[in-house]
Amino acid sequence: MPRNSSGVITIPLKLLVEIFEKLPTKSLARFRCVSHQWESIINNSIVIDSIVTRRLIQPPRRDPHFFFETCRYQPQHDHPPFTILSYHQVTDEEQHYHEEIIGEGYLIGFQYVRGLIGFWCSDNLQYFRIHNPTTRQSLFIPNIKRLPGSLFYLFGYDPFKNQYKVLCLTHNLQEQSLSCTVFVLGDVSKEWREIQCSIGFHFLFNQQVCINGAIYYKARDADGTHVLASFDVRHETFNHVQTPENLLAHYNHDVSSFVNYHGKLGCICPSSFVWNEMDMWVMHDAEKQEWSKIDTFVDMFQGLPSSDIRFAGVTNPGGEIVMVHKDYPSELALNVYYYDTKQNGLRRSEIQTTRPSETTRPSDQVTVRAVTDHVENIMSFGILDTMRRLSLL
Repeated sequence: MPRNSSGVITIPLKLLVEIFEKLPTKSLARFRCVSHQWESIINNSIVIDSIVTRRLIQPPRRDPHFFFETCRYQPQHDHPPFTILSYHQVTDEEQHYHEEIIGEGYLIGFQYVRGLIGFWCSDNLQYFRIHNPTTRQSLFIPNIKRLPGSLFYLFGYDPFKNQYKVLCLTHNLQEQSLSCTVFVLGDVSKEWREIQCSIGFHFLFNQQVCINGAIYYKARDADGTHVLASFDVRHETFNHVQTPENLLAHYNHDVSSFVNYHGKLGCICPSSFVWNEMDMWVMHDAEKQEWSKIDTFVDMFQGLPSSDIRFAGVTNPGGEIVMVHKDYPSELALNVYYYDTKQNGLRRSEIQTTRPSETTRPSDQVTVRAVTDHVENIMSFGILDTMRRLSLL
């Protein structure tokens, strides 16, 4: 390795980046304090993207992260409820409790993208919030100009330009109109920008998944027909996605779910109107929109305590389907179920919703959200304004 004039060995930038990519997140956080150069390298958006991408492509066996959404009502009836969003990592050996995020009102939407959580609450629909569980930082997106109609947000990532974007859709049902605006994290303007929707009026349902730079979501068009739509995060364009004829026909909002199936769009839905038979569809070619049914699961709900079940995702790389109850009572222990698609077996895992030192209230309503592709992201919201793209020789 080269030495400088004082005889000190200098580490080439490429080698430093390769070392950083293999280090645990806690070590990277400490190494930010070594020097201004190291801090600049670790905070660089290209380095952060490289670290996250490496861990997603070559993942160890990862256990899901569970986010517990607790809606707590105030004793005073004239005060709106507030939401406590806590999250836990469950492994075979132990459970790790993480901090709580407080939101005002009901939690309206929840989206997870490459280590970041995007959500908004009913008390102030004009504010979209992004939280990084790794750095424990939150970012409030600037207030959007409110138009008549219902607000809905989508949160996605463009891997080509390494950009996170928030899309806001305002539906005016009476006028059958749709207004679309985009906000780019780290953009110097810090403003929402209006874009056009080329697929006409459609009303979104609260389920979406971002895969390979596209946000897929279920919607209903102007005549009430159920459709699958997508938003290209890079080009900021909308598209209708062709689906097998019976996929949306048998789609049940209470049971069916669009999921990330090993990096491809998957859908778990009833194979017919028989409750206990479920199909797994996968879109193998996103450009040609080619689908195939990879399996039908019979009696997969057998052994479950109730039919009040929804799909929360598919584990990677195990391929187990994660199932949770739609709503839980306010108790300390909850059950999550894993369906092994290869062995056609079911296993149960008990998880804790709160720290032992805390108590829940009988009136609390708990909803569980599972993140099956969790990855630690060291991006700091504090450097968004000064992000620089260094030339990595």
